[in-house]
Amino acid sequence: MANFLKKALGLFVEFEPNESSSSKAEVNLSQKFPLGNIKGQPAVTISEADIDKFEQHFSALFERSNLPGPDYFEFWKMMETLEAHVPDEKTRMAAVFATLSVQGLNKQKLLETAAQYKTIVEKDRADFEKAANEKALAEVQGRQQQLSDLEKKVAQNAETIKRLTEEITAAQQQMGQMKAQISEQEQKIAGSRQGYQLACNAMINKIETDLQKIQTSL
Repeated sequence: MANFLKKALGLFVEFEPNESSSSKAEVNLSQKFPLGNIKGQPAVTISEADIDKFEQHFSALFERSNLPGPDYFEFWKMMETLEAHVPDEKTRMAAVFATLSVQGLNKQKLLETAAQYKTIVEKDRADFEKAANEKALAEVQGRQQQLSDLEKKVAQNAETIKRLTEEITAAQQQMGQMKAQISEQEQKIAGSRQGYQLACNAMINKIETDLQKIQTSL
């Protein structure tokens, strides 16, 4: 199945180094496996590990969904098995169909079961997309909430910084005013002290002079 899967993927993706087939093989693949028009689609890279993972996924899906009796699944597996021995696809297809016809497979059943497996794959794709979207939504929502919380925290801290900056600026202005007031008061006190000392000395000097005059004159 990996062989088929890698061939089919060759129409949609670019394989990582040492994993891609030749350009000639890719041309043949587009003829052998016409999976649809892919013009305008961006190139996608897929690793060998991813191919193995999806191979196991689809193998398990088809095994679980395998319909009773020979059908498209058995036809497809036998086509893959015989490819190395019968390279010509038309010859191989005729041989496989003839073999399975003995077991009860006819063209109508082959077409009908192929359509059923296509529906199974489409449903699996829808389920996968739903699960992937739910996981992505959960991951994104969780990180969006974290981002929102961080934005709120940053905004709150910015507001706190702004408020503290304003308080610091106001306090600095108030400190400047208080320093000026202190200096003014110190100057006033110093002036008053000097004036008082002069007046006090003058008063004491007058009293001492009067004492001397009283002693000598009376």
